[in-house]
Amino acid sequence: MRHSLLWVVCLALLWMPVSGCAKTIVARYVYQDGEFGVVGIPVNTYQQNMGFRDQAEELMTRHFPEGYEIVRAEEVNEGERLLNLGKKTEVETEPKLTALNQVFKLGKLDRTTSYEEKDKLQVRECRIIYKRKPVHSTGRSGQFAAVSSLAPPFYIDPNEVARRQLKEELLAKASAASKKQNDPAVQRASVELPKVSTNPSIPVKPVSSSDW
Repeated sequence: MRHSLLWVVCLALLWMPVSGCAKTIVARYVYQDGEFGVVGIPVNTYQQNMGFRDQAEELMTRHFPEGYEIVRAEEVNEGERLLNLGKKTEVETEPKLTALNQVFKLGKLDRTTSYEEKDKLQVRECRIIYKRKPVHSTGRSGQFAAVSSLAPPFYIDPNEVARRQLKEELLAKASAASKKQNDPAVQRASVELPKVSTNPSIPVKPVSSSDW
């Protein structure tokens, strides 16, 4: 009995430092094929006790043991998260005070208001797009590739969708401005505007509606 208890104590002492050094794996594969891969991590920053980038490099090395090149690393919008802060109820009454027995009584109920507080948070993460390192490429594994616009053919890039929407909005605004500039009424108004003299010695005649 004494020997078994001693073994339990020894195992507990050995497990304490191991469990204290254990880290939560948060890096994940978002996309993989034979030539490209995408890894997602919360932030692309080296922080104390938070080796997110180390975990990402371990996944990329596991995918391409012969070597890989990083195409680009960028933040993407993962969506929104609703934080429920709870439900609250406010009751408004008309209080009455009886002078004889000094008893405080509540009168009629005026209004009851119930509302729920929620906060909307943007969820973002860093996406690292990488590719297999060419056989005759110089340099070590993990360096940035020469072309940063490459992307896996079947990977849906959230930033690419946002960039396309922004481009469409800019084109729509430019088209609307061009139509307004080519409007005959606008052109006629710009031509018929009265010219104002910049010479202070020449008095400026006020423009009336009959001059238009």
